[in-house]
Amino acid sequence: MFYILGPNGAGKSSLLKAVMGIPGYNVVGGRVLLNGEDVTGLKPCDRAARGLALAFQTPPRLQGVKVGTLLRHICRKSGCDPHEVAKVVEVEHLLDREVGKLSGGEGKRVELATVIAQRPKVALVDEPDSGVDVESLAVVGRGLRALAETAALLVVTHSAHIARHLPPTRVCVLHGGGLRRCGGREVIEEVFSYGFSKLV
Repeated sequence: MFYILGPNGAGKSSLLKAVMGIPGYNVVGGRVLLNGEDVTGLKPCDRAARGLALAFQTPPRLQGVKVGTLLRHICRKSGCDPHEVAKVVEVEHLLDREVGKLSGGEGKRVELATVIAQRPKVALVDEPDSGVDVESLAVVGRGLRALAETAALLVVTHSAHIARHLPPTRVCVLHGGGLRRCGGREVIEEVFSYGFSKLV
């Protein structure tokens, strides 16, 4: 479990989008390797087919698409059970709701369900603790722990509140265009105590 912490505007979300190959986020130096394969030039759908998944900071608002329909579509491709996936992040009661009409916390949990349903090898998780209440954060944490049983996780956050539910094994601070301070959970404690600027 790898955490990247950093202040707003440090480039955390941009980094994940570049790794996923989202249009408009170009890799100008280095490569993106997945299981030893250079996927830097591949489209997002091709990266996803190879096992890379991204949970956005602000989940896309899909109008007219029901949660259950979306999960069933993904599970047809991955072989998962949509109802079992829904249980993991407690969204069974949302299966008949439109994705575009969910609250912030509901949207986070549903998007996490879609990532779990993809059965990725590597999951990029953008700000899972942003815009969710205490109860939803605990559910998101349980969902991420379940995901971590079968996938490598790269989590970016500026607050690191998710760490209460999802302990990291490695933490780095992204600041000024690079990783400035790396270590274990002590890095999170230092950020809470001193802020980002004093660590770099």
